[in-house]
Amino acid sequence: MYDLKNFTLKDMSECGLALRHLGKEANSMEDASNYIIQYLYDNLIDKQSGERSCALIRFFKTNSYEKLTPELQAYTDSLLGQYVPENNLKCLTLLATIGQVPEWNSRHKSEGHKVIPLFSEETLHSTPMIFQLIQQLGLNLGTVIRPEPDLLTDLEQRMYNVFYIPDALDSPYIPAQRSFVIPYNIKSVIGFGGLLPSGNIFVILMFLKVKIPQINVDLLRPLALNVKMAILPFDNGRVFNSDEKSLVNDQLGTTTQNETVQYLKSQIATLTQLLDVSERSMISQSARLEKTNAHLEETLKQLQSTQIQIIHNEKMSSLGQLVAGIAHEINNPVNFVNGNLKYAVEYTNLILQLIQKYQEHYPDPPQEIQQLSEDIELEFLTQDLTRILSSMMLGTKRITEIVKSLRNFSRLDEAEIKQVHLHEGIDSTLMLLEHRLQAKDKYPKIQVIKEYHQLPLIECYPGQINQVFLNILTNAIDALQDGNKSWFIGNNQLEKPHYLLPTIRIRTDLIDQEWAEISIADNGSGIDEKARTKLFEPFFTTKPVGTGTGLGLAISYQIIVEKHGGQISCVSLPGKGSEFVIKIPVKAQYL
Repeated sequence: MYDLKNFTLKDMSECGLALRHLGKEANSMEDASNYIIQYLYDNLIDKQSGERSCALIRFFKTNSYEKLTPELQAYTDSLLGQYVPENNLKCLTLLATIGQVPEWNSRHKSEGHKVIPLFSEETLHSTPMIFQLIQQLGLNLGTVIRPEPDLLTDLEQRMYNVFYIPDALDSPYIPAQRSFVIPYNIKSVIGFGGLLPSGNIFVILMFLKVKIPQINVDLLRPLALNVKMAILPFDNGRVFNSDEKSLVNDQLGTTTQNETVQYLKSQIATLTQLLDVSERSMISQSARLEKTNAHLEETLKQLQSTQIQIIHNEKMSSLGQLVAGIAHEINNPVNFVNGNLKYAVEYTNLILQLIQKYQEHYPDPPQEIQQLSEDIELEFLTQDLTRILSSMMLGTKRITEIVKSLRNFSRLDEAEIKQVHLHEGIDSTLMLLEHRLQAKDKYPKIQVIKEYHQLPLIECYPGQINQVFLNILTNAIDALQDGNKSWFIGNNQLEKPHYLLPTIRIRTDLIDQEWAEISIADNGSGIDEKARTKLFEPFFTTKPVGTGTGLGLAISYQIIVEKHGGQISCVSLPGKGSEFVIKIPVKAQYL
């Protein structure tokens, strides 16, 4: 079964082979043509609906008037009226027909297409589809009506095109719109055929209930040559089943030597032509496949990029909502506490001053007051209360700075390109990650060395650039904590020089007036060459399953390269740590 909407090179080869061998079982050209259209009718299927693709298939061949059956000669005479036909008058004859209506399954019941006498070029114009098909096949009308023997060999070896009407509805080539096209849902028409050594042409017309791509139409070219191979033995032999001539094998035995040579030459030429067309089809399909593969790869990259962007946008949106909620919920009570603490300090100082005055003027208070002073440790309480209030003020200030860092990191209120200080973004990111930099049960403290050089204001998307800093710094921390185990033994950090401890070094510099560079390096375990080449690919991760998505560096690449027109690269060797270098234009590229 073959689906013309998804016709392949393999389908073309299999279908062609089957058609070529159908002639071996035939006793006449009429037999062969019936086998051929029956095969096409049964095997061309719309796999989506499961129905046959063809509503009607017809096989035509030109014959001389003298070779028509008496029935067809009588029918031809009725069409010609007073015109007396010559014996060599070419007549386009319906040899086989099959379709979804019973009346379409017998050539004898066809009303208007049993025979079309071609006594002039005007008669061909009266059948627009046949006229257009013959022109599409590259034949001259005069050659069809009055073939010249000297030109036949050259014409026979031409590579013919496939005739295709992509839209049957309202097509000028199909006059029977109301009686045929519309009621039987004819969508398109395909025709193919060729020239036989005798000068006769054969034509197959397929009226389809589906539309097919033009590139698939081109794959049908070799079918015409395969059909020609099937009917070639009957070109000068038995045409109709009712012929009283001998069967084809006997006929070949009585042909002249010239006719046999002509037949063999035609067979060889057709096979050569078939090979040529098949090779061209294979080249065309290979090119199409390469183009399709390239398109699929590009589509896959775009889908991955889109997926990354969607994930990133959702992540940033969620972060924005989280930051806004945290800022709102924390700022209100913190502002309340911070605003009242200064009054608490002021009031406490006044009360302490009052107590001090009482002590000065009443150095010998009653025994009960002296005992209470000793019990509550008044002197210590006076000193410690001041320190407690000072710590509380520092704590509220710290909370305010953290909230400010959160907002500065996300910069969700700054979605457009703005001029920013990159150092502020780096510092805000470090503050958010400070809890991960501290020493824990089995991890030593990670020291951060900043080598900031003076940078101008950089035009960028601040929130997105901070996202890149976060991704790279998080990976550096992961590499340091999961990498070199010699930094700690059990729960105790080894006594080592600072340069041998886990370290992240951040360096910024101005390359020239147009480019700034940010380097983030760690002295972790490093990355091997194979993994390093895939770092920026979506969903690639060296982390254990469940601990990494493989999106962080892919998003970073997209932000730096695609959004800002910059560059990002990684220099790393196993055991030598890793360094990520970001180069970003000072002025926005407006990509």
